[in-house]
Amino acid sequence: MSYRRRAALAVGVPVVLAGLWGATTGAFSLSLRPGTIVFVGIFAVGLGLYGAYSRHRTEPRNPVLRDPSTRDVSPPEPATDGFGSEPTRRIARHRLTEDVRSLLRRALARGDGDTDAADAALASGEWTDDPSASAAFASEVGQRRQYRDRLAARLGGTTRLAYRLERAAAGLRSVLGLTADDDAPPEPRRASGPGTVRTGRWTGFQTVPLVFVGVGIVARRPGLVLAGAVAVVALAVSAASRVPEPGLTVNRAVDADDPTHGEEVTVTVRVRNDGDRTLLDCRLADGVPDTLAVTEGSAQLATALRPGAAATVEYAVRATRGDHAFDRPRAVVGDAAGTAATVTEPTVTGDDSISVSLPPADLSVPVRSRTTQHRGRIEADSGGDGIAFYATREYRPGDPLSRIDWNRYASTRELSTLQFREEQAATVVALVDARPAAYRAPTDPSLDTTVDRAVVAARGVVGSRIEAEDQVGLAALSTERLFVPPGGGHAHRSRLETALSSADAFGPTPADGEFYVGPTFRWLRRELPNAAQVVCCSSLTDDTVVRTLRYLAAYGHPVTVLSPDPGTRPTAGGTVAAAKRLFRLSDLRRQGIPVIDWRHGESLAAAIERQGREWSA
Repeated sequence: MSYRRRAALAVGVPVVLAGLWGATTGAFSLSLRPGTIVFVGIFAVGLGLYGAYSRHRTEPRNPVLRDPSTRDVSPPEPATDGFGSEPTRRIARHRLTEDVRSLLRRALARGDGDTDAADAALASGEWTDDPSASAAFASEVGQRRQYRDRLAARLGGTTRLAYRLERAAAGLRSVLGLTADDDAPPEPRRASGPGTVRTGRWTGFQTVPLVFVGVGIVARRPGLVLAGAVAVVALAVSAASRVPEPGLTVNRAVDADDPTHGEEVTVTVRVRNDGDRTLLDCRLADGVPDTLAVTEGSAQLATALRPGAAATVEYAVRATRGDHAFDRPRAVVGDAAGTAATVTEPTVTGDDSISVSLPPADLSVPVRSRTTQHRGRIEADSGGDGIAFYATREYRPGDPLSRIDWNRYASTRELSTLQFREEQAATVVALVDARPAAYRAPTDPSLDTTVDRAVVAARGVVGSRIEAEDQVGLAALSTERLFVPPGGGHAHRSRLETALSSADAFGPTPADGEFYVGPTFRWLRRELPNAAQVVCCSSLTDDTVVRTLRYLAAYGHPVTVLSPDPGTRPTAGGTVAAAKRLFRLSDLRRQGIPVIDWRHGESLAAAIERQGREWSA
């Protein structure tokens, strides 16, 4: 508080109290007309209300700490909100409506391919039992339905078109058998920048003295005037209070030295008051990385601290592969009256980062039968050394005696040589889709993003194929290009796992820059060996990756897809995104590209086993 304001308070408060005491007790006698008294009272009330309004407009809000339990690494799904101006929003809503209509038409015609019947069902509204959903695309809608939908839309705070569109999207989810996640968590609130700010906590109370005094003068009620005087004293006390200088030291300890992906890690934060004044209002939020989710406890603390005292908070985070650096914690220290607060970032000792590795994978990831000249464990369509019988041929001098068909010789007295099905190695490249468009986060922040799951799937491909003695490489569809040539052995496996865990191309958040599909595809074609087959780990969130896989297959590279399901939100935009992905899976399968759909809540091994049963059925 400035020196002038303190001086004004020191002089003004006694004068006001003395004046009010004299006016109420009769010590001072003023001869005022009734009209003047009414004017003074109304002026005081108006001045108090105006002061409250102006302070509400100019005072900053109470500093709010960021909620460390929330994270968001996902770009927005297609939606009708956030498209800028009203004309742009109308265009977006129109595009979304056409998307829902075309997807419904395709879904209804999927069984027998009869698009005319699907058009007729949409026009008549017979495709659903929900009259509001059928009205979205019906050719004729009754007047009573128009009024009901308009009323429901107004009660829901939306338009009739948007209301019907959401109902039609729910019908589309039912037709396709899609399940929706829960609503997204609210956006996290951020704290003010470091420094001292006014909280505005007493803004409403500052009107009380003038209002009480004004009403007391007009109504000639001394009690109201005295109540205003008491409020003046309370305001004076709050204005005279000062924010103590925060002298906080924070120690952070992580209880895991080498955590693996998916493991829960406990973090302990201890804050100590090194200052010489008691902190009556001390709040602290730890700087949890946005790529880690708090799964148990709270990373926030609110307490009072005496000089030299300390407080501890403990919480658990779900470890996600990669390197994660903690931000400095943010602290808010307020004065006793709550009128002002200092936002600061205390000094931190102890752990400031966490490195998470991928867990070992025990999977049998299927690959295509195309092989190389190297020996491995894939049965080739040729005779040679192996364990499974392939064919017989005429005996040639030099053939091993163990390969002679002695049973045939005993019956026909003719020598022949047994051939076994030769086992050869495959050249496999695990291709991870880590483009910015591939990042999707579920509504539950404790779950993996789609790129997290794609990296885990690639880890399974690398481990299982190297164990099968194949030649394995690694590539990334990302703004950060990465290609590890195929190889084998434990040293090469370690090199691939290190790249999956810490390479910038597979970061927990999208890499900076723009992704250009044409140059990236040409680069990938140059890097891929001619005999390589591709196992692509992608959530298939758009058509770009589908076109890339089709081009690779056309150039002679057998392609298999491991696709983590990104989930869907119960909105029209979320339904459109999920339905388009479902049809992408169908299109790839029709083109002869095997696809493993890794669903939410399902282990990768279970997804591979389920898909294997469907392929063999």
